[in-house]
Amino acid sequence: MTHVRRSIREAVASAVTGLATTGARVYQSRIFTLRDADLPCLLINTDDEAISNVNLGSQVLERQLTLTVRCVAKATANLDDTLDQMIEEVEPALNSASFGGAKNLQLQGINVEMVDTLDKPAGVATLTFTATYYTAGHAPGVPL
Repeated sequence: MTHVRRSIREAVASAVTGLATTGARVYQSRIFTLRDADLPCLLINTDDEAISNVNLGSQVLERQLTLTVRCVAKATANLDDTLDQMIEEVEPALNSASFGGAKNLQLQGINVEMVDTLDKPAGVATLTFTATYYTAGHAPGVPL
């Protein structure tokens, strides 16, 4: 059985694969250095998760998962335009109530920064979402 957080991450990655700027360059939990050939790309991660018990009798857990979509592009003269275009493509692709068991996917914020730890400097626009989903206390792989 797959944990619901994985199902959500995979559903989001599927929804943003094939966008005009990034095409198939969508990576989940990418931990190694990106090369020029990998850019521009989207990095999908499921990060922190807050959990609360909403029904003590049946142990229904409400989960607030932080999901990030990082838009990564080479540092060029039109970097801001490229990042803005990527954001413009990602937001509508994820404008849905549910992904992989999530009852709600809500954009919380966007952060833009320069990164010099890659092969070449790049810009990164991070879109942070909260995915709300529910599970039974004993079954984190089954969304309610």
